[in-house]
Amino acid sequence: MRNAGDLTRQPLHGARGALQSVGDFFATQRHLVAVRDGVVGALPLVLIGSAFLLAAQPPSAALQAWVAPFAPALLVPYRVLSGMIAVYVTFSAAHSLSKSYEMDAAASGLTAMAAFFVAAMPPPSIGELTASGLPLERLGAQGIFAGLLIALGSVELGRIFVRRGWTIRMPQTAPEIVIRSFLALIPGFAAILIVFVITQVLRLDLVKILDSLARPLLRMTGSLPAALGVVAVDSGLWLLGVHASAALGTMKPLWEAMLIQNMEAVAHGASPPHIAPLHFYLWFVWQGGSGAALPLALLLLCARSAQLRSVGRLGVLPAVCNISEPVLFGAPVVLNPQLAVPFFLAPLSSAAVAYLAFQLNWVSRPYLEIPWTLPAPAGAFLSTGGDVRALALQIFNLAVSFLIYWPFVRRYDRNLQLAEARRARSEATLLSGVQSP
Repeated sequence: MRNAGDLTRQPLHGARGALQSVGDFFATQRHLVAVRDGVVGALPLVLIGSAFLLAAQPPSAALQAWVAPFAPALLVPYRVLSGMIAVYVTFSAAHSLSKSYEMDAAASGLTAMAAFFVAAMPPPSIGELTASGLPLERLGAQGIFAGLLIALGSVELGRIFVRRGWTIRMPQTAPEIVIRSFLALIPGFAAILIVFVITQVLRLDLVKILDSLARPLLRMTGSLPAALGVVAVDSGLWLLGVHASAALGTMKPLWEAMLIQNMEAVAHGASPPHIAPLHFYLWFVWQGGSGAALPLALLLLCARSAQLRSVGRLGVLPAVCNISEPVLFGAPVVLNPQLAVPFFLAPLSSAAVAYLAFQLNWVSRPYLEIPWTLPAPAGAFLSTGGDVRALALQIFNLAVSFLIYWPFVRRYDRNLQLAEARRARSEATLLSGVQSP
């Protein structure tokens, strides 16, 4: 789940090559990239909204009583940021896809956003002249999937119009902004007209339909088997030297929808409905990065072999900030059967323990957007709204992962130490032979 280094870019063959090709497809396919960019582009706004939600509902009862008179005002930024995430995702996704086609990104994003507003507006009842209003919840998690569909569809429609020349072209002497405005006029009108006919004339509620279709998928994605499957896929791909973030990046819209729904529930005083958004993995499963790299890095610091000890010194600080590459490629874990078992078992055990704790409501479920580079205990504490039990759960999982890694790292360290000793003796023998008369 972290940025890949150049080491994963070498040409591969066989099963690894096939998996690398799949990873490259997910990493480069323009529509999947646009979907990921749409979600990631909205994350800073969600993060800001999370800060205001935490301020409106602090973890202390005394603070809540003190903040209560200001809570309605503090929730306003949350509602227009996190509560309107579908609007920002729609713009960002259309902007990304149009850039890949070298189209006018700003005009495409604005067209998609306007078309989404048309789709989000409930049609007026028969006999009424105007609609009753735009419910804000339709612009939140409920509208993400409709927004993504409209973003991709409107850009593809605009591309067809541009390629076929169905646009208004102004003289080259006209100002560039005027040329661009008129160039986007007919494609934009066509996109908005199609959405208008579908949603307001035919009365097909795209927001409600796609949200209803996505709900079973969200429930399935948030189940324990799905969580264990995500962890197993992540560890398996990394073990083969294939970066997992490209393949798992397709899950980001689902994870973000789950997190936003958790935020909306907490803002209304209810319990978060979802257990396993992305922050479930970031803070309670992948401590230090994929495969629970932080306990591995801590063990490497105490290794007797020079190789592992140097990797531990180099990788422990990045692992504290959830960057796992120095440890995974330095130990190495990649293509190393001696560390394969704990690389699977540690995060799988953490996922099972954390899921059970959240399922039984022993710990508050994650509902706040937190920067992934924070140390894992801090991220666990903040993402659950300041629940001290989350901190205890994260530390417990860290300790369990440490114990799982320990016998395997000890055996691997002993083998490397013996190899280093043999190499040192061989070099000493060679050196003494050179120096003898």
